[in-house]
Amino acid sequence: MAITVQASPASLAWSNYTVTPSRITDPGDGTLVDAYTTFDYNFPNSAPVNNAGVFTIPDPYNIAITPRAQVWSGVRQTTALLSHEQWHYDVATITGRALCRQLARLTGTSLADLRTKIQAAVQLHFHTRAGILQKRYDLDTSHGTNAHYQKIWKDRMTTTLANPAADTMGGFWL
Repeated sequence: MAITVQASPASLAWSNYTVTPSRITDPGDGTLVDAYTTFDYNFPNSAPVNNAGVFTIPDPYNIAITPRAQVWSGVRQTTALLSHEQWHYDVATITGRALCRQLARLTGTSLADLRTKIQAAVQLHFHTRAGILQKRYDLDTSHGTNAHYQKIWKDRMTTTLANPAADTMGGFWL
């Protein structure tokens, strides 16, 4: 089954950010930060397939990812900061791939059953697992100020993005 995820844009630019007059509080840990990046996702408006009482997701099915991003007006919009924020956005792609693999296996005994299973899968991948990765990344990199750990996490992301079948990143399940 062709269930896919696609981020648009794939690479962030400062033009994707809403400028805010005050520093931003990271909802993950309460830290004041210069920029904050997360993502929205949109499922296609297509009806599930009912095959003799077994409900599945239609084929093809593409989950669209878009950025939701803010930057403080008082900060220099540097390449390093944007690179740090890109990692946060890329989490949507890697956890989205894992979500797609799970959705491809889902069946339901009713439309409501399938929807409940889809919601549980979205919660697991886009909220729980993405949240764990985001928090660990910011903790290890001190929100991008620790260059050593920033490089380690960026290298992990590069490797994971290059392998569409990856189901872990740096020991974390996607």
